Amino acid sequence: SFIQQQEIYQQAKNMELSFKGQAEVDMMDIEEDGCYYRISSVFREKISDPALYADATSLAWTHSTLCTTSFNILPLFTKRICIVRDPRDRALSAAKFAFTPYMQKHYPSPYSSPEEFMENEYSNLLERWVWFYGNYLLHKEELDIHFVFYERLLHDFPEELKSLLDYLQVSLSEEEQKEIEEAVTFSNMKNKSPKHLNKGKFGKWVEQLSKEQKELAIEKAGGLMQHLNYPLETAEGHGKLPSLTGDIPQNKLKEMLRDISWYELYNSNSL
Repeated sequence: SFIQQQEIYQQAKNMELSFKGQAEVDMMDIEEDGCYYRISSVFREKISDPALYADATSLAWTHSTLCTTSFNILPLFTKRICIVRDPRDRALSAAKFAFTPYMQKHYPSPYSSPEEFMENEYSNLLERWVWFYGNYLLHKEELDIHFVFYERLLHDFPEELKSLLDYLQVSLSEEEQKEIEEAVTFSNMKNKSPKHLNKGKFGKWVEQLSKEQKELAIEKAGGLMQHLNYPLETAEGHGKLPSLTGDIPQNKLKEMLRDISWYELYNSNSL
């Protein structure tokens, strides 16, 4: 770990953060002006030598959108994994997370409720999902990125783990794989981070979104959802699982991304 060797870690490890153990996680912000390491909302500092940073950790995380700096930073790591979640469920989760005590303290929402959050931010969240995953998919081969689906981790963990192990070129016994599966069950993870995890389900959008919100998702993100095999119809919401069975045509991806004003999307005052 890089962060656990830094002086700030001794202070941060006892702070009440978003989830237990958050201070131990090597987290990066990859931006146009460089790369930063951070601990939640309490610490952020520019990485002077990204190559040394990459050598100092076995696993780093980022929520950063692909940018020009990414092409210098990501190749410093031997493997690159991108986790995908249904944009409708992701929006519902973001709305609820915005009103957790931690978020209200450090990133107070301008809205009064998750419902008001959704009313004002849902369209932006859908377009951000397309921009985020569309760009990583566009450079999937170039950057050798392996995609993992949240829904498959929940519904068919052994198969998704096998695919991940194949990509990582890691060989584990059947017993070791079962130990991992048990360790990451939702009940075990929720016991460790009760404030960070809610229900651990997918397809929440089927019951919780209005007809208009479902139609907006198809309008804003339907093209990419369809390519990733996400269900568009309510009747398929709980049964159809996403997949990346082949490469999405580059021209299709570029066309989707051309329709999005990324500057306006990421420079609004709302999020």
